[in-house]
Amino acid sequence: MSKHRIPTPGSGRITLALLAIVPAVMAYPWRSPRDYWLLGIAATVVIVLFGWWGGLHFTTIVRRRLAMIVRGNGVPENTSDAATTALVRIGALEGDVDVLPLPLIASYLDRYGIRADKIRITSRDNASDASRRETWVGLTVSAPDNLAALQARSPRIPLHETAQVAARRLADHLREIGWEATTVAADDVPRLLTSNPRERWRGVQRGASDYLAAYQVQVDDALPETLEAIRSYAARETCIALEIAGDRTQPTVAVACAFQTETGPDGKTPVDGLTPQRGNHLPALTALDLLSTRRLGGHTAAPADLLSWLHWPTLVGGAHRASLTDTADTVGVVRT
Repeated sequence: MSKHRIPTPGSGRITLALLAIVPAVMAYPWRSPRDYWLLGIAATVVIVLFGWWGGLHFTTIVRRRLAMIVRGNGVPENTSDAATTALVRIGALEGDVDVLPLPLIASYLDRYGIRADKIRITSRDNASDASRRETWVGLTVSAPDNLAALQARSPRIPLHETAQVAARRLADHLREIGWEATTVAADDVPRLLTSNPRERWRGVQRGASDYLAAYQVQVDDALPETLEAIRSYAARETCIALEIAGDRTQPTVAVACAFQTETGPDGKTPVDGLTPQRGNHLPALTALDLLSTRRLGGHTAAPADLLSWLHWPTLVGGAHRASLTDTADTVGVVRT
């Protein structure tokens, strides 16, 4: 298990610290009570801004605690009128193909005149129910990014229809190269969070004996090993998401995961390369929802050729091995 890493201070923290440190330094040699006050204030500011515990700055801990109190157990809103998400459920055929063509999927960030705000590949694996092993691709289309294209199609800006078109084209493309790909209605999409979740610092309690904990996954050269360790971790259900955004030639990526367990998280990091979303589990799990249009946290420039060498297998279960003749013209969309 990895130890807590010292958080890297941002430019804002450094600037605020300098505003307190510079006057204290200029007062040297400290002789008057005023000089000592400046010195004491500078020391206090440095401790408050740069002090950390459990991988989080003190100020971050306080901010997240206050945010938990304010939102209570209400699930944060993940919808708006400016964006929509369309979903395609993926399943490999009977042959030997089981690794998703990530570069092809990423190319739909900007294809056929439609720009996607993000594309997310999500795999959900249930240890006790093979029928609930599923792989999804979600395309989120934002109205501001496609205003000209939407107005060219119709004066009423058909955002949802445009997202449907993009999802159908991706599904058709995947079927052409040997994949099961089925667009899915929003009502048929499994939800990660149920009503009335109870958020705690280390996770979210769902019902009497279900606990969910969200983690940000570090994107580096060790990502393949980290993903394999996540898939091998003993949990009732595991959700892993790879999100691609930005320019398709130079995309940014973010990876996140969540574990569902029978007992509450103990505070330890279950797998090296993960950062627990302490005090932020409910918003993080809301963002992981299949229908969410919110981006995952932690986006970073994708390492060279990451999408070409990253192994992302499909999870084959009864729930998503739909017949190729059952690729209906419906596609799941949600406003965010």
